Amino acid sequence: MRLAAEFQGFARDLHDLACDRFASWTAPASPAIESVIRNRLREGRDLDRGNAHPGSLGKDFGRFGFEVWPALARRDSASTTHNQSLERLNAARNAVAHDDAAARTALRSQGNPLVLGTYHRWKRDLNALAGNLDDEVSHQLGRIFGRPDPW
Repeated sequence: MRLAAEFQGFARDLHDLACDRFASWTAPASPAIESVIRNRLREGRDLDRGNAHPGSLGKDFGRFGFEVWPALARRDSASTTHNQSLERLNAARNAVAHDDAAARTALRSQGNPLVLGTYHRWKRDLNALAGNLDDEVSHQLGRIFGRPDPW
């Protein structure tokens, strides 16, 4: 559960950083407009309500004008594997949090037993996903505004 929470925190922090940069670049001379833009980009954000999963990442980061998963796939051919690890991690998180024995059995039968080796695989994949997402969001903001990547 901790790995899922850490990844969600990372994704939310990255989204906040992107909102701040998007807003400051859109309205550099108007703090009031900058605030409105920042707030609208964060409003109703899925990352604030539920697990960070492929759909929430796509929806929330898609607010910046690009499709997240196709962009990540172009960046790293292993993105499909990272996406699957994120989905399975969330399934495991929910199975443990809700004491769902059937879901734990399903994970085990799919090759994802809740053991240390599975955790290390998911951690490796999520670290790669985090790095790629960070790089891609920065690249896309630079592209959208015709500027160098902001970080």
